[in-house]
Amino acid sequence: MLSITKIFHFEAAHTISCYHGQCKNIHGHSYELHVTITGEELNDYNMLIDFKELKKIVGLNVTNDFDHALILKASDENIANYKTLNTKIHWLNAEPTAEFLIMEIAKRIMENLPEKIKLKKLKLFETASCYAEWEND
Repeated sequence: MLSITKIFHFEAAHTISCYHGQCKNIHGHSYELHVTITGEELNDYNMLIDFKELKKIVGLNVTNDFDHALILKASDENIANYKTLNTKIHWLNAEPTAEFLIMEIAKRIMENLPEKIKLKKLKLFETASCYAEWEND
């Protein structure tokens, strides 16, 4: 099985509204996302997938939504507190932890990959030393 990886970056703010520490406050991260795909067949250009095509898939389904956004759980309290902000808000059905974000990102990418290409692994860095990792079983 052959694999390739492309690295993406996006900036976002979030709050973990149910948390009882500093992460309850709005704060931002410079996220780094490593996307590894795998397959058995090369295309006519001897590629699994063109890196430009992978960039388009991740852009349309991940970074366009999350980049420079405030990412929040769509709870009644958060909606009441933040819906009138004059900023880009991306609402999720759970707290936007690195663990939940990476599962959401995996789902979005898998739904949009070409038929013979599989998502193998994701790494989502919140900081240089903290990341969540997802692997396809």
